[in-house]
Amino acid sequence: MVATDRIFIFVSFAAILANRQLTHGIILCSAEKNDIRRTFVDGFAAGSLPVEFANQTKMTAKILACDFEVFGIVQGVFFRKYTKKQATSLGVRGWCMNTADDTVKGQLEGEEKPFNEMKHWLQTKGSPTSRIDKVVFNVPKEISSYSFKDFSIRR
Repeated sequence: MVATDRIFIFVSFAAILANRQLTHGIILCSAEKNDIRRTFVDGFAAGSLPVEFANQTKMTAKILACDFEVFGIVQGVFFRKYTKKQATSLGVRGWCMNTADDTVKGQLEGEEKPFNEMKHWLQTKGSPTSRIDKVVFNVPKEISSYSFKDFSIRR
């Protein structure tokens, strides 16, 4: 019989469950079988934690959305192509299109950090040969789910 190494992990909890502060827990698992043998969490045995505990510990990222319009030399300079490339690389969704007023307008949706990075990119970078005079954003609103599956160029 081959002895297996045991892994001991000390976990410090800072969550509140049913108005009760959770303090500390110890998880013991077998590296060989990769299973949890026994878990103690401030008096709760493994498998006895209410389902609400799992739901409370999941972090849901805030999704922001806004409309934008970019003014300057932004048509005929591959601005939409570069905008799509940047949005896709950041994981931002939405769309952009040329307007009859020689601007580019669109919508952005994304988690807070990439959303703000995309807004900054629209204000400061654009395509290599574009000139951005100003960008108008409406006030970002928080949305519960995405409206778009990716970032697209509309014609």
